[in-house]
Amino acid sequence: MVIPWIILSMIGCGDTNPETRVEELRVIASIPSPPEVRPLETFEYTTFVANPDDIEVEMLTWVCTNLGDGCLEAAGGTPSISTEIVSGTAPTLTRSLGLSPALAGVLTETGPITATQVWTLLCEKGACPIIAEVGDATGIDAWPESIQDDLSNPLEWMTEIPSTGTSLAYQLITSSLSESPHENPRIMASPANPDVLKKSEAFSLEFQVSGILSDDARLYNYISAGAFEMTDTFVTADECTFLNGVAPKKEDEVTVWVVLLDGLGGVDVWSSQMEVR
Repeated sequence: MVIPWIILSMIGCGDTNPETRVEELRVIASIPSPPEVRPLETFEYTTFVANPDDIEVEMLTWVCTNLGDGCLEAAGGTPSISTEIVSGTAPTLTRSLGLSPALAGVLTETGPITATQVWTLLCEKGACPIIAEVGDATGIDAWPESIQDDLSNPLEWMTEIPSTGTSLAYQLITSSLSESPHENPRIMASPANPDVLKKSEAFSLEFQVSGILSDDARLYNYISAGAFEMTDTFVTADECTFLNGVAPKKEDEVTVWVVLLDGLGGVDVWSSQMEVR
């Protein structure tokens, strides 16, 4: 499953949307900190994962700035590949990554560009041979020639791996030489939000967002059981937004993720495990 973070859907008022329910292995969202990166600096990349079956999962993350001749990061000079083992039902992982140093020369002529993709591949252990092939190609080492083409064109080999027990997602990163880069927005949950959900009953969560937002800024909401009414909601800075849903019938606990995309490359995520009675 390839997830470019944006899912659009409209449903009738009062109904719930099954697309908001996460029932399989999935990359929920990733936060690049900062979302606008100088080529000679590293950035923190935090990924929120849904792993409902609580199985051992392999994660491969790589940075690719492809201007038409493969990933610039393949030449080395920056930490551009990371591999981890994921455990837990709703793990969060943070790693340090960097863009190709060669971009510094490009940006002096082009100005800021949003051409860098950060890919995240999740696979049940042993399901994705490419993770084993990457091996020790981490840190500042140049990528082995055998995997350069694969990492430049992941959509070409995704059809060769299982459709279940895998998840592939990407995030676009802006590279610039700005001394005052764009910063991530913030999402804040209301202290009045419930701590416990009642089985099969409707609930409402209130949030407020801040930061520099575009007219396309939205909240996206997901839950491990039950469902929300809407997949996404437009938001305005400093105004309250309510997300409505229905709690599950049987589960005793759910994980909720609320993802804020500011429309300018910035991301924030609120997540909570909530008791269901």
